[in-house]
Amino acid sequence: MKNKWFLWFIVYFSAFCVSLSQFKIATIIGDLIGTMGLANPANIAYLMSVFAIAGIILAIPGGAILGKMGPKKLLVCLMVSLLLGNLIGAFAIDSFPLMLVSRALEGVAFSMIIMVGIVLISGWFAGTKIVGTAIGLFCTFPAVASGIMLNASTPIAGAIGMQSLWLIVGALVFLGLILVAAFVPNPRPSADGGSGAPPEEEKASIREAISNGKIWLMAICQGCVVFILFTFLQLYPYIFNVFYDLPETTANFYGSLAGWFGLPFSVVSGVIIDKFKRAPLLILIAFIMIAIGCFILNMLTPATYILQILIISIFTGITISAVLIVAPSVAKRPSLIGYSIAFVNLIYFIGIFAGPAVFTSQVESAGPQAGTNVLTAVAILGVLAAIVFMLANRKKPAA
Repeated sequence: MKNKWFLWFIVYFSAFCVSLSQFKIATIIGDLIGTMGLANPANIAYLMSVFAIAGIILAIPGGAILGKMGPKKLLVCLMVSLLLGNLIGAFAIDSFPLMLVSRALEGVAFSMIIMVGIVLISGWFAGTKIVGTAIGLFCTFPAVASGIMLNASTPIAGAIGMQSLWLIVGALVFLGLILVAAFVPNPRPSADGGSGAPPEEEKASIREAISNGKIWLMAICQGCVVFILFTFLQLYPYIFNVFYDLPETTANFYGSLAGWFGLPFSVVSGVIIDKFKRAPLLILIAFIMIAIGCFILNMLTPATYILQILIISIFTGITISAVLIVAPSVAKRPSLIGYSIAFVNLIYFIGIFAGPAVFTSQVESAGPQAGTNVLTAVAILGVLAAIVFMLANRKKPAA
């Protein structure tokens, strides 16, 4: 397929729009609290975490939905849901319940964008030596979106109003919808002219997919890393403000660095895996470094702020890319790949939902050290899961 990189860009842009929607409120939390008249500022965390609720609900059914609709139709539906969420949100600035509804609609897109993206990209780049690189590049979309939003949202909201953030993102989503509808091809029919559905003996089930212990270990790794990553991506400004009493603009700047630092290393992880086939070892090393980054969170000085951000950004990006490359390879047969990825995504969304809420509740109830301890414990769980996976996978290294 000669235009596979152009198609890759369309899928990447679609996923990028999803993450723009997710992170657009991260730096205007204080203004939203005032506008909505929230008595408990901790409630604002639910506007970020509710984004993942649809993912938790739809992750497993997503595999069946993908099989029935096909990747193009499903991607169009996801972009429509994202567009509606942004349009509703633009007129719900002063309504907490309605804003929750709009965020849930945006979350529907988030719930399946990774699965659709991996399926499409894996198909377009199948048989090439750069499939890992393409997936690694795709995995940079949260980092790019967070880096842009954490720097741009406050100036934009200050200049033309908070509502403009929803309208601008909505316009980008509409552009993405047009590109998907116009250029992403429909799946080719099967060779016998049928629907392309697998023969009866090849049909898969979620029960069979999750009977594979290796998929559970990869899901645990993914859940742990996103619990940590999205806590930092969404709450770095909060952390630097509460832990170190930095002014809002400075805290936002440091928070934005997390996204930018993660970019090159998500790409590098794909290249490394393509060339050396050592993804499980890479995951283990990354989790050890993430554990160190979490452990020192409450001990930083101005000279080490960036070092901690660099550690988290580099090694979470590497881990996510590596897990998404390893997980399909440990499915027992090809027809189980979709359900296997769906299960990994279920734990992924649970991690995203739980991370910011658990962290903020611990900090507010017991102080910064309690939040630091939670993140460190989750990173250690990731280390243990990676070790067990390597032991279980010794006889057949994952590609």
